[in-house]
Amino acid sequence: MGLFSDGFKELKKASEPIYKSPKSIQETIEIMEVSENGIFKIQENKYSKTYKFMDINYTTATYEEQEEILQRYCKFLNSLDCSFKITINNKNKDMEDLRRYILLPYLDDGFDRFRKIYNNIIEEKIKEGRQGIEQEKYLTITVERKNFEEAKAQFATIEVNVKKAFNELGTGITSLSGNERLRVLHDFYNLGKEEEFDFNIREAKRVGRDFRNDLCNGMIKFYQDYFEDENKVCRALFFKKYPKSLSEELLNTITMLPVHMITSIDVVPIPKDMTIKLLQKKYLGVESDIIKQQRVRNKNNDFSTEISYSKRMEKKDIEDMMTNVRENDESMFYTSVNMVVMAETKEELDSACETIVTIGKSNGVTIDTHQFMQREALNTVLPIGVRQVETMRTMLTNSLAGLVPFSVQELKDDGGNYYGINQVSKNINVGNRKKLINGNGFVFGVPGSGKSFFSKMEMGSVFLKGEDDVIVIDPMHEYFDIAKTYGGTIVNLSTYTNNFVNPLDMDVWNLDARDSKGWIREKCSFMFGLCEQCLNKPLTPQQRSIIDRCLTDMYLDIARSREKYIPIMSDFYERLLNQTDADEKKIAKDIALSLEIFVKGSLNIFNNQTNVDMDNRFTVYGIRDLGQDLAPISMLIMMEAIQQRIVENGEKGIPMEF
Repeated sequence: MGLFSDGFKELKKASEPIYKSPKSIQETIEIMEVSENGIFKIQENKYSKTYKFMDINYTTATYEEQEEILQRYCKFLNSLDCSFKITINNKNKDMEDLRRYILLPYLDDGFDRFRKIYNNIIEEKIKEGRQGIEQEKYLTITVERKNFEEAKAQFATIEVNVKKAFNELGTGITSLSGNERLRVLHDFYNLGKEEEFDFNIREAKRVGRDFRNDLCNGMIKFYQDYFEDENKVCRALFFKKYPKSLSEELLNTITMLPVHMITSIDVVPIPKDMTIKLLQKKYLGVESDIIKQQRVRNKNNDFSTEISYSKRMEKKDIEDMMTNVRENDESMFYTSVNMVVMAETKEELDSACETIVTIGKSNGVTIDTHQFMQREALNTVLPIGVRQVETMRTMLTNSLAGLVPFSVQELKDDGGNYYGINQVSKNINVGNRKKLINGNGFVFGVPGSGKSFFSKMEMGSVFLKGEDDVIVIDPMHEYFDIAKTYGGTIVNLSTYTNNFVNPLDMDVWNLDARDSKGWIREKCSFMFGLCEQCLNKPLTPQQRSIIDRCLTDMYLDIARSREKYIPIMSDFYERLLNQTDADEKKIAKDIALSLEIFVKGSLNIFNNQTNVDMDNRFTVYGIRDLGQDLAPISMLIMMEAIQQRIVENGEKGIPMEF
């Protein structure tokens, strides 16, 4: 802006490289000492530490939610009183790790051909995305202290406020260890060879091994407007001119390109007392210029009180800044945006840089190349903590918040299922609902939008991935085909069905006369509900007692008998009719009469032994053809069978998808 001088110049002054004329590749790395806790000594009495933070759903949030996020982000910016750097790193995705947690393992169980189809689909979607690029975001803080111990104490204090601020933003932030910070640098210098990193600070110190030898590659050569090493060609760019109002989408648009690049936002807070003092000084200077301008006009017999446009706008800008600083609790910062773009060839690099420059122009930002400063710009962009280029300009808190580093959260749970493509980042979604506090889910969509297809995909993924059981309640018989495909059980509940489920089914061979496992009590509770549904009114205490007695006596007789059998509804029906007490006989007969249509009548599908495999891992209950009379009883019996299956699986530790 050409606005400030004196102490401001000292704040924005770039640091000098450790080696002005490096004699080796190692000397281009601007780190003096490293420690296991992640604190690096980058200059005399200067130390840095890097934190990795998770993204939040800013792009997809509503306008009100975005405003709330920006307010919290502004609060965080105002809370920091030391130099810091926000880095957005478009790095190679670990494809082996990605395949490990997303692709279905082959189990040689007859279903591997389906797993191969699933895996081919996922592999194709990965290629369609950001071409194997993932994004990591870092916050690097730099402090001035005399030694490592003092720096450690200072970072401990800063961390408390930083973690609190990011928790309020709805995301997490963790500090990187020394080894993790070195891995970030190694992955840049050795793009495409990330798996070769094998360095441990503790072990290196023990044997006197220099960490620089493990970071650098074989060759690096700097030119006027680009540099290259043995793996790639790179160019350092920076934001040269900014518009009056900076679009919040600019940074995300650039960093979301499917291009290997590192983008850095360097920020130096300006003390508020210095800001106010110099704003006042500048304001008085503008007033003085206006008075001088008026005197010149008066000498020329021009007695107009109109102020020139340039001075009028300059005065208004200073007044607005003073108002924001004093009344709106905004701070002032020196800010610069630098980036290093990488490509395999010079042609690809030129094309990528041209795209970035075009995006900048469309948002009113001039993006230029660092001329003869490629090495210094590289050191500035990397999350080391140094700043060796002077491309700073002043910004107030709200303007700096326009460079918001948040975009959209990635869903990549280990052991999860494939859930399509993130429409913002173009990366695949991998979610594991078992890790949620509440793993329930809903599938919404207009008719024909693919709800059933999506559900079948998830069912197949769950079934093929592990040992989970899948139970489906199918109101339209559209899941029978997938059950047949995976050798599942189909229970078609209807008046014409040949699939039978016995509501009184129980493992009578393991039933004891004391009912120590509570099986009989649970079955009595179920039959209360079934009989109440048949009677179409609440049960009286007398009716409950008779049902309980008949059912309990029936199961206990079986438990004591040498010849075991599984009872069906007609056995319970006969027990009711065989009651001898005159008063109870009438009540029992009323209950039996309400059950008669389901025992001897036209709706007797539940008066049979179970003839379907209820332990099958994939079970579908078809309820489309249930009549109005059969539906209530069928739903009750079906839910009882499902609940019993869930309880049994819970005892065995078998997960379920329902």
